[in-house]
Amino acid sequence: MRILFTTSNWAGHYFCMVPLGWALQAAGHEVRVACTPAQAGAIGRAGLVPVPLMESPDMMYMSRLNLYAQVVEGRTRLPDLPLHPETGQRVARLGDFDVAKAQKEFSADYGAAVRASYERTARLARTWKPHLVCHDVLAEEGALVAREAGIPSVYCPPGLFGTDDEELGLDLGLRDLVNNLARPGVEPWGRDQITHVIDPSPASVSPPLGEATRIPVRYVPYNGPGELPEWTLEPRERPRVCVVWGRSATGIYGPDVPALRAAVSAAVRAGVHVVLTAAPEQVRALGDLPEDVLVLQDFPLELLLSTSDAVIHHGSDNCLMNGAAAGVPQLALALASDQIAFSRRLARTGAVIALEGLTAGADQVGESVTELLEEPGHAGAALALRAEIQQAPAPGSVVALLESMARPR
Repeated sequence: MRILFTTSNWAGHYFCMVPLGWALQAAGHEVRVACTPAQAGAIGRAGLVPVPLMESPDMMYMSRLNLYAQVVEGRTRLPDLPLHPETGQRVARLGDFDVAKAQKEFSADYGAAVRASYERTARLARTWKPHLVCHDVLAEEGALVAREAGIPSVYCPPGLFGTDDEELGLDLGLRDLVNNLARPGVEPWGRDQITHVIDPSPASVSPPLGEATRIPVRYVPYNGPGELPEWTLEPRERPRVCVVWGRSATGIYGPDVPALRAAVSAAVRAGVHVVLTAAPEQVRALGDLPEDVLVLQDFPLELLLSTSDAVIHHGSDNCLMNGAAAGVPQLALALASDQIAFSRRLARTGAVIALEGLTAGADQVGESVTELLEEPGHAGAALALRAEIQQAPAPGSVVALLESMARPR
């Protein structure tokens, strides 16, 4: 069987598909991953076969541009002025960047990328003739070419992410409309056409999936290749707290979010061993750190969480799902609207304390760190959440179902 994966230009959206790719390959099937050239190296290092034919605008620029427009229009309030979409440096005043002109120019580039990605993915499908297509949150090209070829497609979100999920504040339906307009002559596509979802979310917090059939799967963390250093195997003399601040958080909101400094300071005051993994510019922005704060870069998160007692992060679904799989209590200082929604969903289990990272004060963050470390209920809820994830079928168990879906062809 031949399976085509289509992926977006954001690794956090497709890393969840890597274990499924391994399982399909181990079962003797061929897997090809349509991607942008920027993601080809990461996909190849994961042991899958990239096909770098898709196009995408700079996702970091796009995110900064969208945030800038929201601030100008009064739809979002930040504790400081936004970053310049092009330079990534904080502007002195909003008038320093002509966001309306930039949006107009970006719209043309975005439409050209959408058309090119669809046409090239369609050509790949006609040539390679897959029996099944799996697509991530933003790579709807897979669903389109599957519909045209008359073969099944499966939506593969990273967990906590529904189909048309209004609570996230992302308005994916509007994005789909924009994409449809960029593909003249192609039958419009919407997320109501998704029929099957491979969902790694814990069943207790399963997101809204509309009429689609949910295929539960165990969340198997993958965050890129890495090695397990010897210090992670040594007995811990005191609790270890992992602080994660991703490159996307720094690149979109800047390295000076006050809640992060407050969280690191509170963890240090609590006397725990703090391990910080963040971009270099973020580490520099934090200033002088105590000697016993271990700073890491590009360290696979699942390996770090397996030796940690708690985790503090910026609220991404990747961090939340990794923490849930590791069974550690979490403090989510969520930044974007979707991160706030993700964090609140898991907070209902008791395993996560959810704060809005852009508005949370130092006292509130400090109290939450103390609660995270001292209130045993959070640790107990985190272990229960891990047990729930482990009870879901492993990726290898899903292969037979996918084979049955594709077999009629």
